[in-house]
Amino acid sequence: MAVKKGAAYKDSQIKPYSWLSKAPDITKQANEIAGNSRVFGDISAENQALVIDLLVEIGTRYKLSYREIAYLLLLVRVESGFNPDAAAGTTSAAGLAQYTKATVAEAKKPNYSKHYLGFELNLDEMIVFDAQRGAYGALLSYFICRTRAKEFFPNALEANIYLFHHEGWYFNPKGKEDNANVIAVRKIIEDKILAKLPEVERLLKQKTEVQFSLKTSDGKPYANQPFAVVLPQSSSGQHPGSVQHQQAVKVVTGVTDGAGRTPKLEAAGLSEVVFSILNVNYKKLLQHFPGRGTGKITSYKVKSGDSLSSIAKAHKTTVSEIAKANGIRDVNKISVGQVLRLPGSGGDTAPAYWWRRPEMDWLASVLAPHIGAEGLEDTAAVVEHKRSHVVLPTGNKAHDGTVAHNNVIVAGTKSQAQVAASTTAQKVPHQTNETKAAKPVAVQSSGTGQKKVITGLLYPLVVKATANYHEGARRFGSGRTGGRKHAGIDLYAPTGTVVRAMAPGKVLRVYAFYCGTSAIEIDHGSFIARYGEVDSKRDKIYVEPGDKVERGEKIGVVGRLVGIKVPSNMLHLEMYGSSSHADLTVKGNPPYQRRDDLIDPTPSIDQATMQ
Repeated sequence: MAVKKGAAYKDSQIKPYSWLSKAPDITKQANEIAGNSRVFGDISAENQALVIDLLVEIGTRYKLSYREIAYLLLLVRVESGFNPDAAAGTTSAAGLAQYTKATVAEAKKPNYSKHYLGFELNLDEMIVFDAQRGAYGALLSYFICRTRAKEFFPNALEANIYLFHHEGWYFNPKGKEDNANVIAVRKIIEDKILAKLPEVERLLKQKTEVQFSLKTSDGKPYANQPFAVVLPQSSSGQHPGSVQHQQAVKVVTGVTDGAGRTPKLEAAGLSEVVFSILNVNYKKLLQHFPGRGTGKITSYKVKSGDSLSSIAKAHKTTVSEIAKANGIRDVNKISVGQVLRLPGSGGDTAPAYWWRRPEMDWLASVLAPHIGAEGLEDTAAVVEHKRSHVVLPTGNKAHDGTVAHNNVIVAGTKSQAQVAASTTAQKVPHQTNETKAAKPVAVQSSGTGQKKVITGLLYPLVVKATANYHEGARRFGSGRTGGRKHAGIDLYAPTGTVVRAMAPGKVLRVYAFYCGTSAIEIDHGSFIARYGEVDSKRDKIYVEPGDKVERGEKIGVVGRLVGIKVPSNMLHLEMYGSSSHADLTVKGNPPYQRRDDLIDPTPSIDQATMQ
């Protein structure tokens, strides 16, 4: 697929409306894919490989066949030599697919990019030189030109798709077979596309090995990390194998080795695989899940004595619906250990595009039986990362071209020290009282009260949070609607997980809180804590106002927010640095809408012990 640099335009050939005249120099950021100049094919081998990988992945995700992806690659090879910064001297054509100013305007029309790609493709001005946008532009033109070729040449598509790209989307070929320009384009199609198509298709189909390498945020190996990989059982032969919403998949689970690597996994070329990182304590988490089975069940493993009829009755569906969801032809033939996807689990309708972040409904239906979970809520609680990957040609530069197989590097958000801390119970220096329990010690740093650290606390849940409370909407101070900031941290955990007192204290209030949950306020002496979003059921709250509690005493369980579309089970924790019993929420006191003695719980919980 390598392309040699073409000839540069002479100054006398360059028109004022050409990008060679308007923007002859390339100005891009260091992390952007760039050519060396605006000349056809003038791009480094490394960046050329990155462009090819972009086209291959986008084509695969839009469900093109191997042959169609090969055609897309050859179309771009002919147009720009894979140089995203290429520009013509005699027209306004520019970018990977050499879009003219008129084509850029047409692409934004709803009947084009919105219809074929699902979004409005903007290639205005300098954006036309963006490699990713240009790759989508090439795919869009392929779709449109294929449609036009079907209209005029239903029995000779491949010999005519590029004709409409070169001559224009509205070109009418009737009566123009002897036109000199048409003859010249057909010669290009014959020599530079059709002649190379079989070999490119063969290369794309080749089997390869894929391996995932997990790295911490500081570049160290992420060892002993549980993972799960979903791979296609096979490809159709004509199309790359995919897994999202497919029935024939295989699941590989395990832990990474000392170098943070998974085993090498064999897959057909361009296969879609889904890689998931599981909570390091996921097995223990699932055992501590008192509410197991209360969430949406997405799959069922056949047991001895089961029939489709009994399974359908137990899960309030029908035999025909289960058979349809699993591609079962003979409803009397199921086997012990077989995993059945239940209707309505998100696995019934295949999307038009293989999303990089698969739906949790579908993932739960596939993973749950392999990791000891019992459906959507269980699986969502222990999956920390999920991504769909396309297995690109061996040795590609988008992954790690230094090895003879696909090595996909997944970078984490924790440093090596944070990873080590999250896998062990943390011991913190503390003073002891007569009961030999940890005594809270307030450490006030310089600055605002929000920097106050309480040491010697007990972690408020019986298991570690399933998601990082330092990140995203879970962290203290993250943005909320109306300019408000998040006044606490969210410790994600399965519904029903026990919530316990972090230190001795006295219960001040118990009241309705957010989206059908409750909150418990406790005065712990040197600070006040609001344990929010606990289960509001009367038999799930174990304390009342005025009760004295001991360190580690069970006060409630994690609740589930009502009216939230995605699984939202958490303990919302707020801490205040004085013993005032005034209301914690103060409307009109920006940015937190809380009392002035609000403190960030993060450093205190970072140092809390599990024991």
